[in-house]
Amino acid sequence: MTDTNISLILDDFVSSSAESSSPEKVLFLAVILQAVLDATKPYYQGEPEQSELDRRSAKAWFTASIGVTSKDFETVCDLAGVDPSYTRSFAYKIIETKEVKFIRKRINALLTHS
Repeated sequence: MTDTNISLILDDFVSSSAESSSPEKVLFLAVILQAVLDATKPYYQGEPEQSELDRRSAKAWFTASIGVTSKDFETVCDLAGVDPSYTRSFAYKIIETKEVKFIRKRINALLTHS
């Protein structure tokens, strides 16, 4: 998948949830995008063990299909105004892409845009 395709996926995800958005929806969309950033945070030699646990927890948040984690994920998606299945698919594509560095920059730009 190219930078352009990933960028379009991100743009589509953000624009689909931003339609008729309230401040609350924007907040929960930011929670989802921050979880994507957490799940794709690059590993570095000597990083604290907690960093790896946080990375795995963020990935698990997107993939859990039962239990509290799954229910929390679905609640956040509902509050953000996005479909949980679509959001899982979106997150999987981002996490598995070879352009993680590029997409992390795009997400950070979206989250810091005022």
